Amino acid sequence: MFPKKFLFPLIVVLCIAVTVYIFYPGYMDNDALDQFKQGVNGDFNDWHPPIMSWLWMQVNRVFSGALGMLLMHVTLYWCGLGALIHYSAKGLPGKSLYLLIGFYPPAFMLLSTIVKDVAMATSLIFGFSLILLSERKRSLLLFVPGIVFLGYGMFIRHNAILAVFPLILLSGFVLAKIYPVQIGKASSTKMSLILGIFLFGIVFTIGSFVDNLLTQKKTYPFQQIMLHDLAGMSIRLKTYLIPESMASSEQPSMKDLRRIYQRNSIKNLYWPDFTNIHYKILHDPAQVGELVNAWVKGVVDYPRAYLLQRSNVFASVINLRGGKNCAPYYYVDTVYKPRGHYQSAAVYDYYSKNPTTNLVFTAVEPLRNSIIYRNWVYIALSLVLFTVSLYIAVKSKTLENSFLSGALALSASGSLYGLAYFFVATACDFRMFYWNVIASLVACIFLINALRKKQRSTILSDIKKRLIYHAKRENHHTWSK
Repeated sequence: MFPKKFLFPLIVVLCIAVTVYIFYPGYMDNDALDQFKQGVNGDFNDWHPPIMSWLWMQVNRVFSGALGMLLMHVTLYWCGLGALIHYSAKGLPGKSLYLLIGFYPPAFMLLSTIVKDVAMATSLIFGFSLILLSERKRSLLLFVPGIVFLGYGMFIRHNAILAVFPLILLSGFVLAKIYPVQIGKASSTKMSLILGIFLFGIVFTIGSFVDNLLTQKKTYPFQQIMLHDLAGMSIRLKTYLIPESMASSEQPSMKDLRRIYQRNSIKNLYWPDFTNIHYKILHDPAQVGELVNAWVKGVVDYPRAYLLQRSNVFASVINLRGGKNCAPYYYVDTVYKPRGHYQSAAVYDYYSKNPTTNLVFTAVEPLRNSIIYRNWVYIALSLVLFTVSLYIAVKSKTLENSFLSGALALSASGSLYGLAYFFVATACDFRMFYWNVIASLVACIFLINALRKKQRSTILSDIKKRLIYHAKRENHHTWSK
């Protein structure tokens, strides 16, 4: 007879196989294609963090093209989710029911795409699962790989640092439980926080060293944010703030600037398909310095215009203004292709002929512009979950409930990551908020379990008090006799 303990892992493996079958061989957008080429050529720049390109270079030796990364992301996703559900639920029916969350379209459909946002989210959820399992097993062998995956996730996206900080902070509490004797008083909340900050410092230092070691060419990716800000502020103030050195050829006029500026995209500022007048990506440090100075001067001289610019961009990016959702499961804004997902012609000219693939995409297509693909929904959900988790933690004056601490860390991670886009967002693609989706779903599971555990604890406490009360009364009657 097949052992019951292997049934749930078998279901997880089945989910991996089904997902790979549906999304084979994986969709690559322009960003992914650029990272793939860097991996193939071994020539890394920092427009996209180079660690993913380097890893792709290693994976590509076994699985050519997108397939290797698709396998890795799908495996991390389902194994991480499966481990957290195994950690949270009891019984095969309950675990299987929770696992269906993995097929929630905003979480599931983007697994088809090899982008750094998916790589980051799947790495973080897998690493986080190892950290929590290491707490239960008191195992350093699980804890160390967990930290490694969290560190990898931190350096896949330039802005991932805020998403990872709460997760590594929680890791300090976990490590304090694994080694309570060696670190003495570090089991207290204060010392556990210090330990978490120390861990974060180590991961950040090592990651930065590796990042700099791999980078062969500086591209100054922050320049796209500064150009976008200066363009929007120039239009608002009717004053040209952009340095002349940024023009690709002919200097754009204010009329040209209004034509190529988009609130929720930088595409036309650099690569318009309707005019030859646009800006260029700077590689000269002197020109980059000129841009930085212009941006700082613009922010200092016109703080109101800057805040209005960022507010309008953020509102547009998170879909507060309504309209069509941005690339809910394709990175590029393209007409839906009923025959499947397109992979760049520079690598393959591929259209899926898998009827299951086409059936899945056809079934999900009506949801493209529904509320479940609104970016603001998952920022709001992260904030609500964080507020509730924090309230319960403060009221109970403890973080010993691992479900509560997990919900708090995940919701804080999603909140910080999502809100930080107020200052750095230049595009509205749904992929940018993919981590908010994953973090919110798991935080919901953890918070539900935390509330159940708290309720059980309260009931048991009441029963204990009643038993003690009745025992005392019984003793009193006995002595009276």
